[in-house]
Amino acid sequence: MKKALGIAFVSSVLLAGPVAAQQDAKAILQAADQAIGAGKVNSIQFTGKGRYAYLGQNFTPNDDWNRVDLQSYVLTIDYPSKSYKEEQVRVQGNNPKIGGGAGFPIVGEQRASVMASGNYAWTVNPMGQPQAQNGEAETRQLLAAVTPHGFIKAAMADPNATVYAREFTGQGKNLRVVHFTTMGKWRATGEFNDQNMLERVVTWIPSPMMGDMQVEIRYSDWRDAGNGIKVPYHIHMHQGDHPLVRGMNLMDVQATDVKVNIQNASLTVPDAVRTAQAPRVTVTTTQLAPGIWLLAGGSHNSVAVEFKDFAAIIEAPLDDARTNAVIAETKRLIPGKQIRYVVNTHHHWDHAGGLRAAYAEGATIVTNEMNKNFYERVILVPQPRSLSPDRLSMAPFATTGPGPGKLETYRERHAISDGDQSIISYHLEGFNHASDMAIVYLPKAKILINADMGPPPAGTPAAQVNANAIALYNNMKRLKLDVTQHVPIHGAPSPQADFERTVGPVAATQRPAGGEGG
Repeated sequence: MKKALGIAFVSSVLLAGPVAAQQDAKAILQAADQAIGAGKVNSIQFTGKGRYAYLGQNFTPNDDWNRVDLQSYVLTIDYPSKSYKEEQVRVQGNNPKIGGGAGFPIVGEQRASVMASGNYAWTVNPMGQPQAQNGEAETRQLLAAVTPHGFIKAAMADPNATVYAREFTGQGKNLRVVHFTTMGKWRATGEFNDQNMLERVVTWIPSPMMGDMQVEIRYSDWRDAGNGIKVPYHIHMHQGDHPLVRGMNLMDVQATDVKVNIQNASLTVPDAVRTAQAPRVTVTTTQLAPGIWLLAGGSHNSVAVEFKDFAAIIEAPLDDARTNAVIAETKRLIPGKQIRYVVNTHHHWDHAGGLRAAYAEGATIVTNEMNKNFYERVILVPQPRSLSPDRLSMAPFATTGPGPGKLETYRERHAISDGDQSIISYHLEGFNHASDMAIVYLPKAKILINADMGPPPAGTPAAQVNANAIALYNNMKRLKLDVTQHVPIHGAPSPQADFERTVGPVAATQRPAGGEGG
């Protein structure tokens, strides 16, 4: 159901001064502790089924996140050891195969798991090897702290927790709202009903796209777990809601079983995770043609292009750190020329997370007109970002004097040219990954740049040539592009001859009669 789940409030009144508010918060938390037995819970395990969505991978910027089914979901938390483990088995189910995300649409089962223990965090790859993600440890500790029992524990540990009274419209009830801070910077609010049950939590986590991104979690279907302990059997989560972007459903789980105080819930940190060094941003450079360089070295590539009087970059991916490194390398390769343009292939967060860095650099962002409202009013505004400040938020442009970059949009085709070198962006047709997707063509070098379409390795069996590669092939034919080399945003460059031999025969069998596909 595509609608906002936020509750509008008509007033928010501090009950009393700071000291009284803290005392009232303590009383509310004590009553909530008595109601659900939070103090008796050392560990908890939710097991259930439901649905899950791919954050930042919707088909259009205004759509809800593209979803799949959760065949199984297990969340295990051990509060004393600060251990967190979330395990998912995802299947496509009957959900629309529109949108992006790694492995989407799912064929068979997709397994995902994330863990944390204290200051360490990791996941496990398909070979069973731990992969350090220590930068995510505090975020996972926060998610443990905003479970109902965790919320009461964490809020009671904050001597500055405060309480507010809110009168809600359309609900016929008053909710008491407790606000606290954990780990020195992470804020959370919880709404308690007149039975002292926690109904909703709102908190914030850092996002390169959204800044301090709102996370909303609703708890309902409370049941007795014995020994004076109550647990919720229904969890519903939003991520990425914004006053201009609402209804972003991330997860909905109906528990089949909830256990408390289970054995062996604490996690042992793998040695490989404990000794892992923080990942470094590296940019490796390969010249593709005169004045054109591939900027690789990570999961996402960019391309730098030199013009007579300026420079341009194709794709500003991931985040500030990655894109600032790409900008620095471009300046080294093309000294003395302003980076005037940054071309964006589509709005998915892993491909647009560095646009704020490009904007702060003063570059004009080139993107499809479908993204105009989202980029101008949500992504590129220089509002403060308290959890993870970036270049644009730390050095915002004044309202007078030199300003930031600009946004230049197009519907079907956009060209940057100096009469010799050109970058042409074409809107893609017949592509279910992203409605705004562009392929980028460099006609002088006959290079075609794409995001999320392959190409597949030479000799890939016909059965394994996916719809994305076929869409790329059909659009090349529709646009009559003369290509000698493919340069993907993910992966290594490859010749057009390999692409034609691998994808051409498959595309021919699926091409509509009398047309060229697309």
